[in-house]
Amino acid sequence: MPLNTCPRCQRANPADAVYCHHDGMALRVPDGGQGVGSLPHEFVFTSGRRCRTYDDLVQGCHYEWEDARVLLRKGVFAQYMASIGRMDLVRAAKESQTNPDLDIALHAFVAALPVGQVQGPRLELSPRRLVLGTLLAGENRSIALTVSNGGKGLLQGKLTVSGGDWLRLADGGDGVCALKTAREQQVRLRVETRGLTPKTYGCKLTIITNGGIAEVPVRLDVGALPFPRAPFQGAGSARGLAERMRQQPKQAVPLLENGEIARWFAANGWTYPVQGPTAKGVAAVQQFFEGLGLSRPPVVVPSESEFRLTLVSPEVATRQVQLRTSSKKWVYATADSNRHWLRLAAATVSGAQQAVIGFEVDASLMDEGLHEGTIQLTANAGQQFALRVVVDVRRPQEPFTRRLLRPFFTGLLLGLLSRLCLALPGDLLARVLAAPPGDEVPSGSFASWLREPAPESGFVKWFVLATWWVGALLGAAWLWRRGGRATDVACGAVAGAVAGLLGAATLACLWPALDLPPRLVWTGLRKAVPDGAGSAWLWTPLWVLTASACWAVLGGVAGLALGLSRLRLGVRPKPQAAVETAPPSRRNLFRP
Repeated sequence: MPLNTCPRCQRANPADAVYCHHDGMALRVPDGGQGVGSLPHEFVFTSGRRCRTYDDLVQGCHYEWEDARVLLRKGVFAQYMASIGRMDLVRAAKESQTNPDLDIALHAFVAALPVGQVQGPRLELSPRRLVLGTLLAGENRSIALTVSNGGKGLLQGKLTVSGGDWLRLADGGDGVCALKTAREQQVRLRVETRGLTPKTYGCKLTIITNGGIAEVPVRLDVGALPFPRAPFQGAGSARGLAERMRQQPKQAVPLLENGEIARWFAANGWTYPVQGPTAKGVAAVQQFFEGLGLSRPPVVVPSESEFRLTLVSPEVATRQVQLRTSSKKWVYATADSNRHWLRLAAATVSGAQQAVIGFEVDASLMDEGLHEGTIQLTANAGQQFALRVVVDVRRPQEPFTRRLLRPFFTGLLLGLLSRLCLALPGDLLARVLAAPPGDEVPSGSFASWLREPAPESGFVKWFVLATWWVGALLGAAWLWRRGGRATDVACGAVAGAVAGLLGAATLACLWPALDLPPRLVWTGLRKAVPDGAGSAWLWTPLWVLTASACWAVLGGVAGLALGLSRLRLGVRPKPQAAVETAPPSRRNLFRP
């Protein structure tokens, strides 16, 4: 088969080729007398537009831009070019398909088509460069970009904002604006400088259309807000403000203390150099200079590192520690305590070459024993010191009679309450209501309380049945309060039930011996009480009162004996183990 040689690239092509398969150069006029720019057969768009030449195809893509993007993505253009033998345009279509941006892909494909003088849309921008000048921090501005169509047809595409969050589309969106105009379209943009630090910023607008691709650079200079308050109004930088403050330090003190300078830093997007509370007085100016790095902080040394006190409750002790420096500079510090009984006179202190931190220790807020607390001090430029305070709290000296009578009345009360609680299961239930019938001595009578409960009367059985559940309840409640699971609570109830059963049986066996004193009292009253006098509902309450009184006296005697033994042996209450673990809320002021 004879081969056609391309006059441009000198490459061989098939004999029936009309165009060079390598560079698209026309090899000969095709049969039928069609021109070089004619298409062998029509290309029809989805809308019905028919294209007989390459010029028609280019113009159709311009007018049917959205449909042309879809046809390019689906490979319709590549299939058509293959059908007419234009392999060079097939490669161009396939290469354009790989571009993720369909507008750029279609623009590249249209540029590869061999056309004559086709008048389609032409992108024109006004202005070509956006120079916004200088805006103050926090200032906003609206600008407009005019997109014009300098050709014929419908200009379509998109505008994308990239490179800066401070430039946005006025109508919102995600930074992309659709373009579609026959003449011109105005795009409104908004500049927001909030949060920007004073310097030069730049971004760009990318416009991709069927009439061309362009980029519009945008430049913005953000200037610092001048300081508004006298006598430093007009200062435009932190260093400039510091230079003025050096000349008038006393006038700067209220502006530092009320936060005016800190708010000026925040408005300009700068980081305020002072971390933590602001010092008082002229020390605030030195603190500001140290934060900016314009002044070297002095070396501060505390006068004490530890305090040890012995207090008798409710005594209150006042102490102080000094922070000193050999440099002729101001000393400032903040203090904080980790114990509620360790109160600070002031949270922030300052002074020339020394600062005094006062505190007090309130023994009325502590139990007897050793207690430890810490005062954390933060001085110039963040110098940290920990002041340890150890307090030995002792109980005030009590009179001999008070120390002796306290255990007596404690034992008296415990004995009385214990017997009253046991009266219901031990006396009313086990000896009156559940007493076996047919006894020669009626249950609850005066004579019945003179006798010990007989083994065959069922006293032990009824007493145990009435009291064993107390152990189960206490065991379950104890584990529940300790955060146990449901199975743990059930096991605690079982273990408590067993312990309650054993304890109730033991107490029931000891009951005759424990009730011996009230029986001796009633034996002395036997001659004064005639036989058969009164009913069970009279003698039972009287018996309970008598037994409770005897138990109370025995409890008081036992407590008195225990108190005497402790006094003779010189035993003091064991102080609690030293250090508190969880500090309550602290108060940093003296008590009123």
